[in-house]
Amino acid sequence: MKISIFLGAGASAAEHLPIQSELFSEYFRDLKPSDYNKEMNKELHRFFKQMFNIDLKKDDIDKVNFPTFEEVLGLLDLAEQRREFFKNFALELVNKESDSIRFIRQYLILLMAYSVNKKNTNKYHKMLIDNLLKSNLLLNTTFISANYDIIIDNTIAKLYDKEKLPIMLDYGINFANFNKDGNWVKPLDPMIKLYKIHGSLNWMYCPICSSLTLTPYEGGVMRILEDSEGAKCLNCGESTVPIIVPPTYFKDISNVFLSNVWNESEKALRDSDILIFCGYSFPDADIHIKYMIKRVQTSRKKPPLKILVFNNHQNKPRSSLKKEEDRYKRFLGEYVIFTNKSFQDFAKNPTEYINLVFRE
Repeated sequence: MKISIFLGAGASAAEHLPIQSELFSEYFRDLKPSDYNKEMNKELHRFFKQMFNIDLKKDDIDKVNFPTFEEVLGLLDLAEQRREFFKNFALELVNKESDSIRFIRQYLILLMAYSVNKKNTNKYHKMLIDNLLKSNLLLNTTFISANYDIIIDNTIAKLYDKEKLPIMLDYGINFANFNKDGNWVKPLDPMIKLYKIHGSLNWMYCPICSSLTLTPYEGGVMRILEDSEGAKCLNCGESTVPIIVPPTYFKDISNVFLSNVWNESEKALRDSDILIFCGYSFPDADIHIKYMIKRVQTSRKKPPLKILVFNNHQNKPRSSLKKEEDRYKRFLGEYVIFTNKSFQDFAKNPTEYINLVFRE
């Protein structure tokens, strides 16, 4: 049996990471008055004041009704796509009074990185990995993650023991620092596939030589904020940038590495017997994911892909759960089993739920 597990934001929220609607409050709540002297925070203050009438220095952050990360990035992505400006925010830096939309976009991505790079637990991710390993299902499982954080990455990577358990992590792409002393080697069998379709906090992309550097166990994107020298490309010495695709309608997955990750994800799904969604609401904005799964559904040589959904959480309204169930079943059809269970429930006993699907 071949299994694909799709991890959405709810899986990370189970480990106390902020969901995208909480990213701004999480970040600005921690800032001290002196932090607004930094260029990034100064410009973000100006941006939120003009665009949303939010004064980050004066307003009570806990009471501010922030727009979501998706909404703000969607505005900037649409402006760039249409080659249009907002007042005082041009596409490119044209004068001292007008900041660049591209600069603001980069600042917002770094803000997101800061918010999700905080200390967190990996209780349920570890429980899931341990239980799959115990049931001899782990090596037949592919993980597809829409999350930027590296909880699942580090949980899998820590399994590696050259003598006892030589399981390696495979992202489906090659990195500039493979096979160099002190860094990860290119994965060899046996390996667990982890495809991060929106990029990752531990991937550093060089737009000059088009190479990708992996920062094992560390959210290397944070170096751009805290240690610019540590964010230099290992190949050519130029500055690297995050390889992160925000959750908007206008996703750009043309980067060669991300394109490869999406292709590998589609191949894995085509070969899977069951797809398990964990902590993912199947939002309208994710048309790229819907497109990929529909391609898989309509071109399989194997029997139809069985789909299992775990996206409940404590205090979630029944009406929200019903809307999500309708979304899944409307688009993916009769092979969806929508549970009232959470990612935590699945992590505690994945075998029970997987076997239940094939008994029906």
